[in-house]
Amino acid sequence: MKAFVASLGLLLGAWAGAGPAGATALVLTPSATQIAVGGTVSIDVSISGLGAEILSTYDLNFQYNDSVLSLFSGTPDLTQLGPSVDAGQGDPADPLTFANGNLGYWANSLETDPFLQANQLDDFLLFSFVLTGAANGVTQFTLGADPDFERLLGGLNAGALAASIGSVCIGVGTGQCTVPEPSSFALAGLALAGAMTPMALRRRRGKIEA
Repeated sequence: MKAFVASLGLLLGAWAGAGPAGATALVLTPSATQIAVGGTVSIDVSISGLGAEILSTYDLNFQYNDSVLSLFSGTPDLTQLGPSVDAGQGDPADPLTFANGNLGYWANSLETDPFLQANQLDDFLLFSFVLTGAANGVTQFTLGADPDFERLLGGLNAGALAASIGSVCIGVGTGQCTVPEPSSFALAGLALAGAMTPMALRRRRGKIEA
């Protein structure tokens, strides 16, 4: 069982985070790219290494510098959450949770855990984004830091699903991505790793069912 296995080897800059073999990871591709002002970049977000676990719910906010990038399109893929899914953008009580630079999405499968275990793939696509270069500069595209409402993943039995979180470095125009020194990798992982709790998941599900 791969629940609560998290990798702290998250890389910033031109690297995407990835857990050890067999661990669950939220993978963003490409890990780094360079575009012109007015050019576009396509970013795919996938989950990998679920194994005996499932993805039953999420509350995610993808964040980036909106003075450097502008959202062209964002498409969640809900296929692997089953035919019955409750999903939406942002938070009705806080419209700023879905705005350029802070793209909030939540989803909750209404299927049973056994159904998802039998039908969900080990690795699958969750989102596809297309962004436009707005001005010279560099930005990371990754999840917000709040473990309860910006990078929450839920698994079996309404429990937290721990996963390493990737990022994308986008250089626009004269902006250039740089690779961090190896000694900074572990510190970056510790700074980005969040401890998600079943209580937070119950709060999320309670909001959806209300």
